[in-house]
Amino acid sequence: MKTTVERVDDTTVKLTVTVEPSRVTEAIDEAARRLASEVRIPGFRPGRAPKRVLESRLGKDAIWAEAARDALPRFYSEAAQAEELAVISQPEIELETFEDGREAVFSATVEVRPEIEVPDYAQLQIPHPDWEVTDAEVDEQIERLRERFATLETVTRPARVGDHVLMSVSGARGGEAVPEASADDTVYEVGDPEQTDSELDRNLVGARAGAILKFTDTLGADYGERAGQQVAFTVIVKEVKTRRLPDLDDEFVADASEFETVEELRSALREHLAAEKLAQARDALRGRVVEAVSDLVEVPLPPSMVASELRYRLEQVERQAEQYGMPLDAFLSAAGLSNEQLLERFEAEARKSVKAQLVVEAVARDAGIEVESDDLREELTRQAAHLGRDANELAELMGHPEGVTALVGQTYRRKAVEHLVAGVQVLSGPPQAAEEAPSTDRTDLGDDTAS
Repeated sequence: MKTTVERVDDTTVKLTVTVEPSRVTEAIDEAARRLASEVRIPGFRPGRAPKRVLESRLGKDAIWAEAARDALPRFYSEAAQAEELAVISQPEIELETFEDGREAVFSATVEVRPEIEVPDYAQLQIPHPDWEVTDAEVDEQIERLRERFATLETVTRPARVGDHVLMSVSGARGGEAVPEASADDTVYEVGDPEQTDSELDRNLVGARAGAILKFTDTLGADYGERAGQQVAFTVIVKEVKTRRLPDLDDEFVADASEFETVEELRSALREHLAAEKLAQARDALRGRVVEAVSDLVEVPLPPSMVASELRYRLEQVERQAEQYGMPLDAFLSAAGLSNEQLLERFEAEARKSVKAQLVVEAVARDAGIEVESDDLREELTRQAAHLGRDANELAELMGHPEGVTALVGQTYRRKAVEHLVAGVQVLSGPPQAAEEAPSTDRTDLGDDTAS
């Protein structure tokens, strides 16, 4: 077999292959034997008809075409391996000749991984994302606990943001009731209209018990097929209630948690927040490093990889729309986006993600990174912890070839990113002891790792 490679552009090559006559004849004979077992020819048992009889029955061209369909993928794979092509897409094969007793000639145009010169990133200085827990963050967690045990008390004053209102709501469109937008004796927490941009919140702020409110509003995404419709609302305010938080003392802590004192609770919350915040900071650091290293080099992006990543993101949005029972256009409209805006945003994100993936893989090859069995076990343990599942159970689920391949790829990319993080200058990071805490991060370069 003879092969030549012609570069079409930075991500595409044309591979021309010439196959020896003996191998072509062998492929044709193999196809003839298979066809003989499938085609009924009078006077011959299945599979026993001679090749010349089959040729007279079906025609040589038909047998040669069948042989080419079977053999060309095999010949192409062999040629691509011989030329050490880093193929990343299905080839477009163009057959020139494939006849018995002659050389076969065909070409395959295919996308390949672009050649990337790994940049010098040793002098990069990357600020470590915020990882220290503040008193305010601990206080916020304590306030959330108090809010869980808050009670509602009826007040006579007008409703304020954060109050709860007992009300009856009726929605109508064109004079007909809209059941999905109606409810009796429902309790609603009044939001800040400046943040929610809700006509209901705008009307409830300042309303007293007994008020009758009338307004028109547009239904949101959670109204399914009615999303985007204009509905006339009538709201009867029956009661205004305010939340009464319990006093923060040892008695409350003992009743509401597994701790006995306020100080014990604060200490435990700080420890939990520290582990969580550090894990999140380490995730963010990995993304920052990948993005910073990617910015050092120009990378030609294979169109098929960008298209695949873009398709993945669009499918995610389509699934979200299906969960709401809405057409995609209506779902995007409710979110304030047009198809063009979504496509433009997703294409930019897809290009960024593909570039990050290619750079990380180039770093891995340059560093000679390999995946060992211990690395796979560690990755399984990490993923099991993140998903809240048993590692052995997860290993069984990923035991099929596709699962193993995915696990190896994830582990390979993780090791490459860790190599990058270790190779740059990280500023204002936590002490070493804190860094050794377990991480819950995920290496998924197809989903905003570099964002």
